Amino acid sequence: MRVTAIQVLHPAAVNARSAPGAMIQPETLPSLLRRRVHALLEPSDASGLTPVAAGRRHAAFALEGALVAVILINTASLILWTAPQLSRTYAGWFHAVEYFTVAVFLLEYALRFWAAPEANPEARPWRQRWRYARSPAALVDAAALIPSAAAVVALLAYGDGINLSFLLTVRLLTRTVKLARYFHGWRRLGLAFRLKTGQLVTAVAGLLAVHTIAASLMYFAESKAQPDVFSSIPAAMWWSVVTLTTVGYGDAVPVTDAGRALAAVIAVLGIGLFALPAGILSAGLWEADLAAAPPAPRPDGSDSGPGPGAAPAAGNYCPHCGQRLPESGAG
Repeated sequence: MRVTAIQVLHPAAVNARSAPGAMIQPETLPSLLRRRVHALLEPSDASGLTPVAAGRRHAAFALEGALVAVILINTASLILWTAPQLSRTYAGWFHAVEYFTVAVFLLEYALRFWAAPEANPEARPWRQRWRYARSPAALVDAAALIPSAAAVVALLAYGDGINLSFLLTVRLLTRTVKLARYFHGWRRLGLAFRLKTGQLVTAVAGLLAVHTIAASLMYFAESKAQPDVFSSIPAAMWWSVVTLTTVGYGDAVPVTDAGRALAAVIAVLGIGLFALPAGILSAGLWEADLAAAPPAPRPDGSDSGPGPGAAPAAGNYCPHCGQRLPESGAG
């Protein structure tokens, strides 16, 4: 018996019941499978799942945990691979881990690309796939896959005789970034960066300006007394970075009175200047938490407005209790 379609309605088709004269088409087996794959890989986007399917969210979270475990195991393998004794003794195991990781990443990317139309079933599939391929998450997935695939090809072609240290470094970086997909805290941090981009750029520009001014002043104060240490402004920039960050390696130390006084001022400035981006980012995280929090119900049951945990609208509501504030003209 051949099965051509199963009688399951797509969520987009269910919404079409309200349209007069609309024809509801049964969902085909490939479409249902694609929707299930999308629900597993992108559980936060599976808003149209039925209550029965929504109960499978634990499977999606288990799949995310498995992918995180693969990334962590591969990262540990890449780190241990750099130890000469371990790389000679367990080369076969390291290769097997790398091959398995590349296969998992390739399968994950292919499934996400195939199931991308389910993010918006009413749009054309190719548009949704192209939109997914250009998304930051897909670009990170591709960046984590391409160096690994190149390393696997090089290992299969040349064995251990080729130096893959550069590809190893790139793989470690991309694997670390790829972990952000599976942790909501990283997404919240990215939102905080986007909310405070202008202020962070201003703070970094200020740090660079102070860094350049400090190096220039120290060069003119110490170049005659220590021509070998402070031979130029670029050479003095190393001292400026070490002093502003309050690290103090001690390889470049001012010896003149003017240089020491300048160093004291710059060291104190460094404490406050480097704390400024941290404060901006902290405020961004707070705003990101407010943006993600659901609006609280009104304590008095009045008309809806931003309650505790949501941003107040133009000062009409108290940000602490959610009560409506009195009008400015009220007596």
